[in-house]
Amino acid sequence: MPKPRIRNTERAKWSVEHLNAAKRLYEQGEISMRAAAKRFEIPFSTLQQRIKKKKMVTPTMGRNTVFTGEQEEEMANQIKYLASIFYGCTNKEVRRMAFQYAEKNGITHNFNTELKLAGRDMLIAFQKRNQISIRKAEATSLNRATAFNKEEVNRFYELLQQVNEKHNFSPRNIYNVDETGISTVQDPAKGQKRVGSMTSWERGRNITVVCAMSAAGGFIPPMFIFPRQRHSSLLEKDGPIAAAYECSKNGWITEELFVKWLKHFVVHAKPSESDKVLLILDNHSSHVSLVAYDFCRGNNITMLSIPPHTSHRTQPLDVSFYGPLKSYYRNECNLYMKSHAGEKISPYEVASLFRKAFANAASVGKGEARFKATGIYPINPHVFKDEDYLAAEALNEPKEITVFINENDTKLDDDIAQDIGPGQEVTGCSKQHYSSENIVSATPSTSKPLSSLNCTVEDLLPKPKKTTRVEKPNRRPKQHSTILTSTPLKDLLQEKEFKKNEKLEKNKGKTNKRKGLKDAKRNIIDSLDKSSIEEPKIADITTRKKLRTKLSKKQTESSPESDIDMEICSDNENYETDLNVCLVCNDYGPNSEVWYRCTTCGQWAHQLCSGKDTPRGYICDFCV
Repeated sequence: MPKPRIRNTERAKWSVEHLNAAKRLYEQGEISMRAAAKRFEIPFSTLQQRIKKKKMVTPTMGRNTVFTGEQEEEMANQIKYLASIFYGCTNKEVRRMAFQYAEKNGITHNFNTELKLAGRDMLIAFQKRNQISIRKAEATSLNRATAFNKEEVNRFYELLQQVNEKHNFSPRNIYNVDETGISTVQDPAKGQKRVGSMTSWERGRNITVVCAMSAAGGFIPPMFIFPRQRHSSLLEKDGPIAAAYECSKNGWITEELFVKWLKHFVVHAKPSESDKVLLILDNHSSHVSLVAYDFCRGNNITMLSIPPHTSHRTQPLDVSFYGPLKSYYRNECNLYMKSHAGEKISPYEVASLFRKAFANAASVGKGEARFKATGIYPINPHVFKDEDYLAAEALNEPKEITVFINENDTKLDDDIAQDIGPGQEVTGCSKQHYSSENIVSATPSTSKPLSSLNCTVEDLLPKPKKTTRVEKPNRRPKQHSTILTSTPLKDLLQEKEFKKNEKLEKNKGKTNKRKGLKDAKRNIIDSLDKSSIEEPKIADITTRKKLRTKLSKKQTESSPESDIDMEICSDNENYETDLNVCLVCNDYGPNSEVWYRCTTCGQWAHQLCSGKDTPRGYICDFCV
């Protein structure tokens, strides 16, 4: 940052209004020029020169800028245009462009010729004069940039108007549902001179939370999906009132779990024949199934999907709810870590922490504002301006193009410190259509016109070029915004269900083969003399590794010529992993935690996950 300069002179304190007033009195012949200058405290020579050259502009002090106002306007327009299509420039790229622009066009400058960069002071002054700010860029995928186009968005609002005219939904019956992920590892808070911040784990367990919000500001109790094989009542400890709790292998939502959420939704939303409900959601595969279709049709629910890859602009929950919610949740996790020194956040504390964050984020006023901001209620198809679609228009050209290459992209000098952090871009503040083809032209005061320059800003900061490449045919048809409960969709869902069942039948033989190997493994373990092995109650990782080695030796001595034994015992690494991970929750846990070993398959489980009070005769759910 340049050193702030404090004004310590009385020169050039007059304004343009004073200058125009003095000129008007002089031209009307009321007073002389010297008297007009004295009355408005303007130097006589300055007033004489401004009237003669007809240059009635704001007074400035110091030396003149390197570039004229017209040239700076050309630079600012190109920078803002590139930012609007998500290819913003860093400050070093702008400084390099300014140096090259002056060099190639023969403009006198005092820039650094060794580094070939304009100064930082020039950049900051340029930003102030042209209303340009430096902001941290938000990561935007190529799919999102191209999918958010006017055609897809208009299709969504047309379907929204169509279903609203048919059923006349009230704002309390217009809901948006979406899933988000929370973790047992919080992001560390930022603090002055802090070099480390305590977190719960190195890598946390991701838990899915399903939330729904109405246009009237109402909220449906959330549903938690934990990455576990079996549910435990401890997961519900101090959670949100009337919340639902489910489990899946990886913690993600599935078609079956979405149908369970729909049943949970019906209990609280209470749709009826005379009071139907509109449910707006994305087109995730778990939301589109024949079972969900039949359930919604039978319970007066109309489902409308948003255009794919546009949830960051068209979905109220994504636009302005999940961001504050996760911020509140992160704060609650930080408070928990500070008030429980030496303890980790496990899945059993997640519901309690989420309840406090959800209470802060869920409010009636915020819910109404979010639906209004996305144009869903009141319905506003013109909530997005033409400049919001600039990126899609620039990228969706009628060519088979996938790769973007900037021909003028050069390697940055590592020895030069960046003024801004990684991922930051120079972006424009105002909302205008910035195009290098529509630059406002003005007569320059001291330099030659832009048309006579050897090099333009667009040559130095070009729009990223594309290379042509033949794309492979996409087997999946392109998706659009759709009424998921419409009658024509039922035939497609029935065909999808048929193909799914056909695939399951095809893979049934492979599943039976794997099951036979698993049964053979269980028979081998059952044949071992377990009486010679002491059953530990508290087992750490080292103890379980020793036990695994002892069991492997027993297996080799009992059946040395068995092909099945050789296949099972050869993969010691996988066998070790199975022993170190709980077979119920797929987590490791601390060394001081109590573990039980299944007497049938030999796998380990946490005491809390097993649901048993003693390890004697424990048999896991998979072996029962």
